[in-house]
Amino acid sequence: MPTTDVAADRTLLELLGHRASTCSAEPAIVDADGTITWERLATDVAALRARLAGSGAIDGHTVLVALPNTRLTIALWLAVPANGATVQVVDPDSGLLALERACAATAPALAVATDANAAVLADAIHRTGSRTRLIVASTDELRDANLDQLGPAAAAPDPDPDQIASLLPTSGTSGAPKLVQLTHRNLVAAAERLARNGGYLPSDRHYLCSPFFHTNAQAYICAPPLITGGSIAIVPRFSATRWFDDARELGVTVASMVAPPMRMALLKAIERGGDIDPGPLRAVHYGMTLSAADWTEWDRRVPQIHMRQIYGQTESVTGVLGGAPWEIDDRATIGRPFLGVEGVRLVGDDGQDVPDGLPGELWVKGIPGLTLMLGYHRQPDTTAETVVDGRWLRTGDQMIRHPGGRFEFRGRAMHIIRRGGENLSTYTLEADLRSCPLIVDVAVTSCADDTLGAAVVAHVIPRRDFTEQDFLVWCRDNVGKRGTPDHVRRHSTFPRTGSGRVIVRDLG
Repeated sequence: MPTTDVAADRTLLELLGHRASTCSAEPAIVDADGTITWERLATDVAALRARLAGSGAIDGHTVLVALPNTRLTIALWLAVPANGATVQVVDPDSGLLALERACAATAPALAVATDANAAVLADAIHRTGSRTRLIVASTDELRDANLDQLGPAAAAPDPDPDQIASLLPTSGTSGAPKLVQLTHRNLVAAAERLARNGGYLPSDRHYLCSPFFHTNAQAYICAPPLITGGSIAIVPRFSATRWFDDARELGVTVASMVAPPMRMALLKAIERGGDIDPGPLRAVHYGMTLSAADWTEWDRRVPQIHMRQIYGQTESVTGVLGGAPWEIDDRATIGRPFLGVEGVRLVGDDGQDVPDGLPGELWVKGIPGLTLMLGYHRQPDTTAETVVDGRWLRTGDQMIRHPGGRFEFRGRAMHIIRRGGENLSTYTLEADLRSCPLIVDVAVTSCADDTLGAAVVAHVIPRRDFTEQDFLVWCRDNVGKRGTPDHVRRHSTFPRTGSGRVIVRDLG
């Protein structure tokens, strides 16, 4: 490993042990049931890993976890890899087919569910013909991390930093999901990079409201406190209605979000009326962005929160670009490469680097299994296409670099619509259209057109006074002829991933 390796052969288990020895009585987890300390968390994880070892969850095996955000979820995330096994967290609200795909992909040794989803998970296991043992966690076990159904304790093997610690789904919004393999080195490096670039403190409390099967929950929220000694505030699921209230009541100081849930929380707070009190919340790292109108409302109502845009992918393990704690967020550009990022390029269609001001695909240089994903589970060809020459991750995202070194996101390559010979970014257009007072939300796609090659389709969730004619007039006046959709389709809701992104392929 290179001398710049901040992971330094450490595992998640070693990070936990260090925290338990240096800040044993400090809070590790805070939720509606109270607080547990770092010493208590380490004790729970040690007992859980011995019981997991007694049930066969050791080297090379997978444990599938279908739980909401709970103490047990975090304990399993730490205990399973501590035995050299791999944790595969899935959406607890998944349907039968999604759970069947998850089980078929890894043939897990154990699967952990709740009373609410145990039946559908049992059916999924049966349909795959696997020998997966189903463990159903009671309400008390979600709070205390016991799992009485596990076998007697056994000696647990020590983990290796190069072993796969976690499998995370990716690219589920517009194509078939893949499973990203993250090692202990990956997660330790992610924790170090985010703690250092984010300016996180031992006094910070990180807001776990993202679903745990998302990289934001594991790498961005739960990993940094293992480095800093901060704490994790848990809510079972994201609630737009209670987002600010839960943050205040749990003493949250920092959060990591993508823009759609942020916007939902803002709109719910405005709808309720009165002042917004976020408590001690001091900073939010966010991905994607809000419309100009939304930013005006956000800044007016919660000006005390320092906003910092950040960019990263599950494949890049953690943040690659972002703003610094001392910078003012300009809401237009993401920021510069984070410290610890080996290199970035913007590459044109001809394979050559593009100059400042012109769009290109972002490539990120790193080491698979350390600063880049180890690879896609059982997809070596797709891995080789994504990680070029074993060092450069092709993100698929179009950006431009400004002369001052800040990067601006222009959209995924697959989300660029070529209409009438011109390239149109659905990302930029969506951000503009969300300023329209006639709609609640919008998603932009395309359809085939004999004349233009592709036509722009605006999928809208309308407000009560919406009419298509008025919407199109607003578009022509505010985003111009080029940004005015060719077709408008109404929806009552949008299908979304657990992190709030619209599932484009399901819009119809």
